[in-house]
Amino acid sequence: INDGKYHVVRFTRSGGNATLQVDSWPVIERYPAGRQLTIFNSQATIIIGGKEQGQPFQGQLSGLYYNGLKVLNMAAENDANIAIVGNVRLVGEVPSSMTTESTATAMQSEMSTSIMETTTTLATSTARRGKPPTKEPISQTTDDILVASAECPSDDEDIDPCEPSSANPTRVGGREPYPGSAEVIR
Repeated sequence: INDGKYHVVRFTRSGGNATLQVDSWPVIERYPAGRQLTIFNSQATIIIGGKEQGQPFQGQLSGLYYNGLKVLNMAAENDANIAIVGNVRLVGEVPSSMTTESTATAMQSEMSTSIMETTTTLATSTARRGKPPTKEPISQTTDDILVASAECPSDDEDIDPCEPSSANPTRVGGREPYPGSAEVIR
């Protein structure tokens, strides 16, 4: 989706089966063959950025959760289980107190969690090898991902385009601030 608007992407897993839904569009379902109860069971690393084939994602990503973990916050804190590949930059952070229903509307004025801008792709994960499949029943997990391809903090198309000075980078641990959205190489 490359329309400059915010979108809520919902990924749901039940056993080895997975569904994907963007906003209120029809649900896409996948039923993989093979190791049904071992697919997605454990991940060693979550990769943000990087893509082997096809056109990469360009835009802002906010509210990325994986099994209840705040992936973008973990990436900003240099967590060893999160790998950053490509041109991915932190461009802002605001407390995460929104519900899924209010997120798309409220995102026009404030962001819900860490925001990463990337010129590569969304997030992928790699399976941990050597771990036996679980014998416990697998409960359904829902991870909502908010994706925005907007260039500005405001998504109002009726106003003038953003000026480079509109970026509001954050300072982390006394280090130099991350570059703003105008400084990301396209």
